[in-house]
Amino acid sequence: MKGKRISTQTTLDSGGETAGLFRILSQHAGSLAGKRGMRVFLVGGFVRDLLEGKSLPVEWDLVVFGGGPSGALTFARDLARSLGFGEPVAFPRFGTFLVVGEDLQVEIADARLRRGWHPESGDPLLDDALTRDFTLNALYVELAGPCDGEEVRVLDPCGQGLEDLAGKILRTPVPSGITFNEDPLRIFRAVRFCSTKDYRLGPSLGRAAVRTRDQVSRIAPERIFSEMNAILMSPKPSRGLEPLVRWGVLENILPEVQGMAAFRQESPWHFPDLLQHSLRVVDRCRPDLALRWAALLHDCGKPASRVEGTGADSYHGHEKAGAELALKALKRLRAGRKFTWEVSELVGLHMVLFTDEWSDRAVRRFIQRAGEHLDKLLDLVEADSASLKRRKRKLAALAGLRERVAAMREKIPAPDSPLRGHEIMDLVGAAPGPWVGAAKNLLSEAVAEGEISDEETARDFLLKWWKEGGHRLP
Repeated sequence: MKGKRISTQTTLDSGGETAGLFRILSQHAGSLAGKRGMRVFLVGGFVRDLLEGKSLPVEWDLVVFGGGPSGALTFARDLARSLGFGEPVAFPRFGTFLVVGEDLQVEIADARLRRGWHPESGDPLLDDALTRDFTLNALYVELAGPCDGEEVRVLDPCGQGLEDLAGKILRTPVPSGITFNEDPLRIFRAVRFCSTKDYRLGPSLGRAAVRTRDQVSRIAPERIFSEMNAILMSPKPSRGLEPLVRWGVLENILPEVQGMAAFRQESPWHFPDLLQHSLRVVDRCRPDLALRWAALLHDCGKPASRVEGTGADSYHGHEKAGAELALKALKRLRAGRKFTWEVSELVGLHMVLFTDEWSDRAVRRFIQRAGEHLDKLLDLVEADSASLKRRKRKLAALAGLRERVAAMREKIPAPDSPLRGHEIMDLVGAAPGPWVGAAKNLLSEAVAEGEISDEETARDFLLKWWKEGGHRLP
């Protein structure tokens, strides 16, 4: 191979577990490739993290050159046997093979299948580098057999990856519009790297994302959900979420979030921009996935619920509208039934208008209504309150509520619902939904209040609630 314009040397931690794994992999992979007239390189996250001095991942990416049409598969099988791993798992759509051991996961790609639209340059490594998402992910370490020392040579075929990594800037190896068109998920990966790794966006990425945003509809919902989860679980999710909305990327994927952009709240309590308020709430929540999704969506029902008033608008029922929108959004992303319901119920419960005048009965009813979501709900309400203009009084009241909830939970454990979820659905003949959890909480509350004494009275109570339309509440 020729044309590798830049390289550098870096040092492995000689006593570290990763250094041992690297030597083992280099010996096995390099020897196997050499016997078959192939070349094999580590690429991507391992090389990037090695150069940045970070903890190295257990998921390593290899790319192989040569060996003919079945070269990568043959190499993957040989490597799995050599390392004592199980049979490789094939991913034909991506031309990759996965071998998995107890402490290591290796994905093997066939460079020949990665070329896509790119013409051959005469330098196979450069051809592969041009298909990568960002220059700092197009850095390579060749595995060429036994490795005795700690010095590792890193190759930079594009000639810019090492510089961009040092400057923490995201730049694409070819024009960004081409890179994003090849795989629109790279738009999400770009902002995810900003929120998780504190990288900066190169000057052309935003413009390319705007031009190619309609291509996002080609992405499998599960892949978008995974990237969104990574962004939401980062130290500061707003760094990744704000560009997605600014570029209009979420228009067809999460219109519930995109619709909050530039929506002005006329309220003495709230800062005007609804999206910015929601992002503040997300950033203030502890890193729990359901909690942060609920924070992102907690006010998404406001645009459809606004009633204009003199001096201030009202948003009565926005929590109910938001719960329904959250349900639709997460179903669209195939987030999983239990997770979807949890987020939807948190959104539907988040309007807690607590005052010091609440009676013990009111606190008990709140505990029952929140059910298993109580701790996350309190955290959501606190993050929401901390993001308001007049937050001091609200936060003081919430601290009082937390104290009373803790005392009451210690004295009176929450009773269970006398009817199970499937019994509730069978009784009224309705399909599953967030209303089932609300019904169970209501029944538990009625038991605590002495309004229900057995299953028969529970059924009568539930039917009355259903006929009166209580199930339409979040």
